[in-house]
Amino acid sequence: MKLESWHSSEDKRRWKIERTDSYRDVEGEIITADETTGECSVHVGDETKTLSLGPGGIRIVGRRR
Repeated sequence: MKLESWHSSEDKRRWKIERTDSYRDVEGEIITADETTGECSVHVGDETKTLSLGPGGIRIVGRRR
């Protein structure tokens, strides 16, 4: 799965990013995320963080309501 910057914020809020090495959530609001490359950008507070965890390094999973 891949989320791009052009996806709506509302659509992105339905998902969260999870690291596959520790199965912990990546904190922040999703800007972009790509499960294939393992790269993601998230907005945390007032800064943007970019993480590169390698191919298959992240999972994009639905948030529980």
